Amino acid sequence: MDIKNFIFKYIEKLILGITVCYLIYTFVHNFIILNLETHRMDTKLLSLSSTIDRKLKASTSPAIDTELKDAAQLEQRLATPPSVSFLQRHQVFSKFSKGEAVSEVTTRDLLKKQELEATRRLEGAPPGNIEFIFKGGTTDMALIQVRKLYKDKWWVESFVVEKEKTIGEMRIIGNDTVNFDTQCKLIEIIPLAQKPFVIKKTVALRDEKGEFLGTSITEETHMISTSKIVFETKKGESCNLWIGELVNIGTDTITVQPTNISSTN
Repeated sequence: MDIKNFIFKYIEKLILGITVCYLIYTFVHNFIILNLETHRMDTKLLSLSSTIDRKLKASTSPAIDTELKDAAQLEQRLATPPSVSFLQRHQVFSKFSKGEAVSEVTTRDLLKKQELEATRRLEGAPPGNIEFIFKGGTTDMALIQVRKLYKDKWWVESFVVEKEKTIGEMRIIGNDTVNFDTQCKLIEIIPLAQKPFVIKKTVALRDEKGEFLGTSITEETHMISTSKIVFETKKGESCNLWIGELVNIGTDTITVQPTNISSTN
């Protein structure tokens, strides 16, 4: 019993001593150490504030340069238009109709344009119930498109025709049998024939001072390589047909509508 009382007696004193020490540390830290640190921080901030105030009072803002340099030259450039400089080689910019440049046009383009023009004329062709267009080919065979007016409707078929053969034949289309026989015979195929190519140019005329006097139209004829065929009509007449051209076969006559390749600038 004496040992137990002794232990409880000293444990109580130990706990009480620890509690008293913690209370003392808390009091010293909160009321002495923190106040000292706060005072030290305030002193430092006041010192920095005084230094900043002195620098703000002593410093001056940088001078703003509002003077515009070269203002007169700039105003002159904006108000005065540049001087006119005439083209020395204006013919370089000459163009075909519909905006096609001369340097950009090839033989294939010309033939394509020629074929399109012939196609546009099909509806306005002279009276006749059959017509055909030379589309192209080789030295032995020609591709020819034949159009036949049958039952108030234009029927279109393409034929590969050899030399000495008739252009067109009977064809069955659906429930109809259409006679595409043109009664014309293919005689010769010339894949590379020379055809005139005319360019019309509008040239500006100027005097020695460069003042505009007017315009003049000049023509230049060139030769291009294209295909053509020679065919014989039912009357034994020989006709030349360039690629893309239209042949309209009337009741008694055969009309070849040539395509003149020319351009106006």
